[in-house]
Amino acid sequence: MISKTLRRRGFDLGTAPTIENRSELSDLRRWHNGQPVLLTGQCAAYLKKHHNNIEQTEDLVRAVLAEDACDDVLADTPYLERLEPKFISLGSSFNEGDPQEIEMVIFDAMNGKEIIAEDLWLKASWLSFHDDDVSLRFRFSFGIDLEQDVASDPERQALAAELSEAVFPESSIITADANLDEKLEEILEGKKVNFVERIIYFNGPNGGAYLHHDLERGHAGVVFAQLTGRTFWLALPKQHLLEEIITFSKSHPWPDSLTLEMRREMSELVGDRVYLAEQLDSFSNTSLIHLINETEAFIQFLIARGHGIELAPGDSLLLPQSDEKRCCWHSVFCLGEEMGQALSFAIRAD
Repeated sequence: MISKTLRRRGFDLGTAPTIENRSELSDLRRWHNGQPVLLTGQCAAYLKKHHNNIEQTEDLVRAVLAEDACDDVLADTPYLERLEPKFISLGSSFNEGDPQEIEMVIFDAMNGKEIIAEDLWLKASWLSFHDDDVSLRFRFSFGIDLEQDVASDPERQALAAELSEAVFPESSIITADANLDEKLEEILEGKKVNFVERIIYFNGPNGGAYLHHDLERGHAGVVFAQLTGRTFWLALPKQHLLEEIITFSKSHPWPDSLTLEMRREMSELVGDRVYLAEQLDSFSNTSLIHLINETEAFIQFLIARGHGIELAPGDSLLLPQSDEKRCCWHSVFCLGEEMGQALSFAIRAD
């Protein structure tokens, strides 16, 4: 039986109840409201087909955890045969200014002897700084990370996506799913769907993501597919999250772990909705971060208010991110002792 204990980055946050994961609203209505859309068992039929690929990726993760160079692993079978001759590794780099970065492997895309795209990359990173959290991710993109306007270069976006499929063939669990494509085209009113800015996640015990959004120009949202392991999510639109923080402040005392100064700051924040929204977007207010991510009282409050979702292998989740008003904030917990693999791809609608 999978443990339902919620523990993340050293904080005990209670338990996750058994959730039926049902909604009275249609998927289309939920998407346009900025709410998460659960697709139970959406990719289950593809897991057996990609069993060997998923196991190969787990071997890669074990190598990274053993401090082997990712670039060296990709220079060997079976990766080399899938990468070359189209994707040529230029070696790897390490950004000393980013303590979460493990390694960035840089590629050129080739057409014969002609270089058709430069500075494509795969970046391996830790999800947190906590010593007991070995959660990590492999992210694909191009150019200068966090500075490049990726939406302005759809050709390199497409090539970075193709690179992800060469390294992780299980990516086609999302990209080759005709039923998923049909559902997304319906939600996006007939627009053609492309999966870009791809991430392969490994959420480990005591790990997972704090509340955040993935809003980026040109992207309609994110599709997340659980391949192995189980995760528990809190997901709700930004406007709902603001309301829940304010409601919590009126119905609950501030948790004991907040210092007197933090309580004073939180009381000031909930008294000014605009200021609260600004501080939420900043991702830097330690009082707010602690309350919404690291206190059992608030986590359990959000669960009791119906914002919890549990994902099992084969489940998928759609997170609308098209604009600030309909941007779904989300937080992830690993359930049990298994480090689970998942895919998280941005959705571009053309």
